[in-house]
Amino acid sequence: MTKVKPDRLRPDPTGRTLILFDAGIFSRTASRFASKRAAFAPDAMEALAADILRRLAEANPREPAFDDVDAESVDAFCDALIEPEPAAALRFIEDRRAEGLTRQGVHLGYVAEAARRLGEGWDADRLSLADVAISTGHLYAVMRALRTDPPVAPAAVHERRRGLFATVPGERHGIGVTMAANLFREAGWEIDLQTGLDHDALVAHVERTQPPVIGLSLSTERRLDALARLVVALRFVTPFAIIGVAPASSVDAPRLHEVADIDLVLDDVCSARLELERLIRARS
Repeated sequence: MTKVKPDRLRPDPTGRTLILFDAGIFSRTASRFASKRAAFAPDAMEALAADILRRLAEANPREPAFDDVDAESVDAFCDALIEPEPAAALRFIEDRRAEGLTRQGVHLGYVAEAARRLGEGWDADRLSLADVAISTGHLYAVMRALRTDPPVAPAAVHERRRGLFATVPGERHGIGVTMAANLFREAGWEIDLQTGLDHDALVAHVERTQPPVIGLSLSTERRLDALARLVVALRFVTPFAIIGVAPASSVDAPRLHEVADIDLVLDDVCSARLELERLIRARS
């Protein structure tokens, strides 16, 4: 395998060096994706895998491509991604880090190109839906592990008491989330309330508005696949947002954490507000 040349990491405004890769986030995200594969119907997994491949393959890098990442290296990465267990993909990334490739190099040199090749293999029937579901889950986990929160100055903490509250696409009732939005507003939050939007419209709205906090209302486990697909899309368009879900009492909270890439389950309004404010301070 051709050894890649290291690029330089840029320090953030505080002078720290950005983290290359968070193996803990990778493992946790890969585990949640495996739970999705076990829980969701094939058509739901197909839609989710297609979303991930499209978003990664259509990424528009702002920097030149990494010419030293050759075709053989990308093929080896794809082989690692298709392995049922995530250890192979993690080992591949760790080996590239040991060679000197940075976070940006992994993203531009491997992730987008692997997504394109996996998509081509799927379209040509060289890969099954099971292969694609496994590989896209691992690829999404790599993408999530490459994300690091930007520093937030203490003066900006109050400004982050701004959020979007919305119903999961397909939900018909928005009374609970509307009441929660009003109570948060009374506590001094700026809340953008959106009910009844479909998947694409809600993702586009979040991409435009970039809320630092997103609260989603889920009334039934029958919409769990829609929730999981939505959260994955939101992680692409607003990677630093805190995402919480307020489920109905009939929805199992541990199951939510198991299959959805969320930060917390929101219970009553008072505890939800305190927990969100705690997370905002922790990320500051």
